Amino acid sequence: MGCFVSKITTEADRRTGTKVEKTKVLEWPTRMNIAIQSAKGLLYLHECRPKIIHRDIKSDNILLDNDFQPKVADFSLAYFLPNASNVNHITSILRGTNVYADPEYGDIQRVSEKSDVYSFGVVLLELITGRRPMELITGRRPMDKQGDTIINWARYRIGRVLENSEYNDLVDPKLQQAYDEAEMLRMITCAAASVYKPSRSRPIMKQIIEVLEGNMSHMKIMKRKDVETLQGRATTNLESVLGVERIQIAPQKIFTYKELAKATGGFSNANLIGEGGFGQVFKGILPNGEVVAIKKFKSSPNQDEGDFPAEITTLNRVYHKHLVKMIGFCSDKANRLLILEFIPNGSLRYNLNREDKVIIDWPTRMKIAIGSAKGLAYLHEICNPKIIHRGVKSNDILLDQNFEPKISDFGLAKELPNPYTHVTTMIKGTMGYLCPEYFRTNQLCDKSDVYSFGVVLLELITGKPAILREHNVFIGSLTSWVAPQLRQALDTHNYNDIIDSKLQNNYKITEVIRMIHCATACVYKPINYRPKISQIVEVLQGNLASESIWLNSDNAFLQDPYGHY
Repeated sequence: MGCFVSKITTEADRRTGTKVEKTKVLEWPTRMNIAIQSAKGLLYLHECRPKIIHRDIKSDNILLDNDFQPKVADFSLAYFLPNASNVNHITSILRGTNVYADPEYGDIQRVSEKSDVYSFGVVLLELITGRRPMELITGRRPMDKQGDTIINWARYRIGRVLENSEYNDLVDPKLQQAYDEAEMLRMITCAAASVYKPSRSRPIMKQIIEVLEGNMSHMKIMKRKDVETLQGRATTNLESVLGVERIQIAPQKIFTYKELAKATGGFSNANLIGEGGFGQVFKGILPNGEVVAIKKFKSSPNQDEGDFPAEITTLNRVYHKHLVKMIGFCSDKANRLLILEFIPNGSLRYNLNREDKVIIDWPTRMKIAIGSAKGLAYLHEICNPKIIHRGVKSNDILLDQNFEPKISDFGLAKELPNPYTHVTTMIKGTMGYLCPEYFRTNQLCDKSDVYSFGVVLLELITGKPAILREHNVFIGSLTSWVAPQLRQALDTHNYNDIIDSKLQNNYKITEVIRMIHCATACVYKPINYRPKISQIVEVLQGNLASESIWLNSDNAFLQDPYGHY
């Protein structure tokens, strides 16, 4: 007896991501039977009195006997749900295996039978695709656990099945198209309804069995509007506030090194537009005439190889008008390159430093602040799991031809799965922007990005960089230098000494005050009291009172944020 995942992938395959030639393939009729019988076992638990919530449904816990009949195993985390008619959930500390864990369970710490339904949906995705719950991407080291979940990978592919009946990109190629298409559609629909719909709208196990067996139309559990949401054509209220444009994200193009060398004139210095610790960025022109930025990673023992696949993983998951878009990538032996949309006006820091007549006026600074905040809020509050950028700074906020901001450089980004509030990791980032709590404890969370964004707001207000230097000698950080001046300005309502003199008093004082309140709340408040980035968006836009994030009594917080560490 063994779990069904071992029948789809060998042990070595699961550990390393290596493709292995299989002599035995789990055929489609067997997979269908495993799905139906496992669902019936789970339904039995849910219809027991008192109801039993398994809490750890996963492919490793579905065992197969000699006839490949499934047995649901491992009840160590199971919970009884009382019989009372008004009890439909229990509050519990999160247990279970991350990829299979219902994200809503993590948000509110409530577990119900719909939590098991979510986990079972992930199992169905494994039966359909033959993939592991967490896959390594091309170029990633086997021991690097930051992979791509089956849930993220399958989402747009399921949309293509339900919209256009395009199965090939989703279904396990080992089946060699030997499956009943009607049965496949029913299982795909059950998986999508279980995983991608909110808890209250998910089907119950009885409905899943009815659909799998063909006794109920799959459209009963996955309606047209659900397909549109799955494909990204429907938006939530928060997404509307944050300016999220939902699209179907297609697979990224894979380029050869030769193609990119040609696009950049052999990576000539004439096309070099930037460089940093990661490597260099070149301007290039693709054969179709599209102008792109080509980020060429260093090949050296000191360069973190994880930055490249981490950036691919993140950029392949996200789409927002204020995030730099990835066109494709190249992972050709020692050559690792990202192809990104070209942003013509350079970085925010470059434009704030300019001494020529091109000055970023106040309305443009407000636009940059709001747009950047929306992009960051998308990462924190729309993406699931949420994404911590870990490198928010003025050098990584690029400005397009209309001076609309685009957040770039996702090489340090980290996913934060529900229900975790932080992740412990090596300190990485840029001095002047590092959250002091992260610096002290190595614990990274979304409020770490909020701190960094507050520093960017201080740069927009003052025009000064995050690290202050005189004749190339460090003299202090912007956050420590400006703290006493901010306190005086807020106490006296005289802001002239802190506002960038290049603006020549051409600004709306009400907007300046809103931005100051946002910056101070992000930087100087203790981490547990910092606002969410979506609150910053609302305050900057004037839709939420500044007092909701900063009161006069909070002026006492205005001191060097590193002073007490």
